[in-house]
Formats: sequence, C-alpha cells, structure tokens
Amino acid sequence: MAEYKRYSHDQKRRKLAKFNSVYYDGNPDNWKVSRLPNWMNFYGHSLNNELNGRLPKYYRKFKQGTVVMIDYGVPIGNELGGKHFGVVISNNDTKYKRKVMVVPLSSHYHKGYVDLGFDLMEGISYLLAQRIIELQQKINKLDKRLNDFVKENPVNPTIFNQDERQFLDENNIDYSVLAETTTTFNLNNVQNKFTNLINDIKNTDSWEKYPGIYEFVSSVESFVNFADSVENSLYEMQEGITQLNRLGHKLERYNKQSFAVISDVKAISKLRVTKLSHFTISGNAHISNAAMTKIKTELIKTID
Repeated sequence: MAEYKRYSHDQKRRKLAKFNSVYYDGNPDNWKVSRLPNWMNFYGHSLNNELNGRLPKYYRKFKQGTVVMIDYGVPIGNELGGKHFGVVISNNDTKYKRKVMVVPLSSHYHKGYVDLGFDLMEGISYLLAQRIIELQQKINKLDKRLNDFVKENPVNPTIFNQDERQFLDENNIDYSVLAETTTTFNLNNVQNKFTNLINDIKNTDSWEKYPGIYEFVSSVESFVNFADSVENSLYEMQEGITQLNRLGHKLERYNKQSFAVISDVKAISKLRVTKLSHFTISGNAHISNAAMTKIKTELIKTID
C-alpha cells in the first residue's frame, strides 16, 4: 500500500478550508451542496465503525438480477450521484462479501444506455402481487384460528352457586358485569370488562377451591390470551396494508421505462444499499432473465 503524508492538526484544518467553504456557505439550491450534510454524516459514521472494528460480520446476500437502491453520495463532475436503483450483476454473492457489483438504472435515456423497457415496473408489480397474496394468506389463517377457537371453546353461561357468590361478596368483589353479559363472551368486551374482575378474584385466597369461579377465570384467561394474539395479528396486517399502499404508490411513480447505465457499472459497498424491509422495492424486486441477458450482452461489448 502506498505511503501517505501525515498531517498535523493545523494542516488538516487548512486542508478542509475549501470544503468547509462549500459545506457551510455553498448555495443550498445546488443539489450537491444540499446533499453534503447527510452524505458526510453517513461517511463519517461508516468510517468510524470501520476504524473501531464495528462493521457487520454478515451482510445481505443478493441474487443476480435483484433491484437495490444505492446511495452514490455526492459526486465530482458528471459522476453518478445521489440515490439510484441498480441491478445486482454479481452471480456468486455470499453473506460474507462486503461488496456487490451493480449496474445503475435511470428513467432517462442517454447514448450508451440499455433500454430495459418497463421491466422494473413489471418487477415491482410482481412484488406487489406476491405481498398481497401473503397478506391474504395471513387473513385466511387468522379466520381459521378464530373459527377453531370458537369450536374448541364453546360459550357457557356464567352462573355461580350460592357458596361462590357468598365468597365473592365476602371479598368485596364486584361481579355485576356478569349480569350484563350472562350468555356470551366476545373478543371486543372480554379484555375491557373481565380482565379487572379476574385480577380481583386471583388476588384473594382459596378462589381455586370454587369450581365455578375456577372455570370462569380459566375461560376468561383463555379468551384474553387469544384476544391479545388476534390483536397483534391485526396490527401486523394493518401495518402490511399500509406498506402495500406505499408500494402501490411507488409502482405508479416508477410506471415508466428503465435504462441500464452500463458505463457506471461498479462494485459498491453493501453499506451503501439503503435500509431494507420485507416491503421495500430494494432487495425484493427483480428484473427478468431477458433483461439480465440484455445487460450482460451489452457489458461484454464494452470490453470486446
């Protein structure tokens, strides 16, 4: 590795003079100037992690043809900069590799770009369709759980005998709520109306000795646990619907032709790939085999 000059603290400050002038006093309407704070924050954070041995041990593994959103940062001249979709062209990626080979995508044609037609849009459409299928499967599964639970837990009227009512009265437990719902439990009222009641009962001594009370507490706890589980599932589905709506809006946004920028193919750090989730286009959408073949063919032409 080449040797580099070591600079003093004051020399480093002088070296930064031009940069600081642009960073602090540059025209904020210039996109490069406006992007500098976020880019330098990312660069400084990443470099600090690297120097302190805090880089990830494992990285996302990408299949060839995967669409990823890459932050190319603030460029010099007409280099590619900012956030762009790209297509992974590496065919032997592993979780241990820190870099991946990517060809950027553009929605505007320039000489030398490879026309991929509406392939990106079709890849996003397929991703959206798959996520809708997954959500429908979750809904069907929850519906089955509800039906199975009702079958396995038949509702019986809650009727305490005289000894059980006397026990509750002596312990100042208000069970008048049972008079309001004497024949049924449901998931909407069981948490609100009965949770406090069973907590009061369980804070007494010897409540387990009364069969009717014991059966009541056990039944309510089963309903409460199941209701909590259903509530969590419904929240997850609602979040899924929100993400699907976002994905649908993005599909409308990218409803245009895509072009592969062959001249800017390069290996990039996987740290430059923007945050991934189950619903992001990045890391989940793919281009077709035909589009991938087209990119490979044009890449070969550049070195022949």
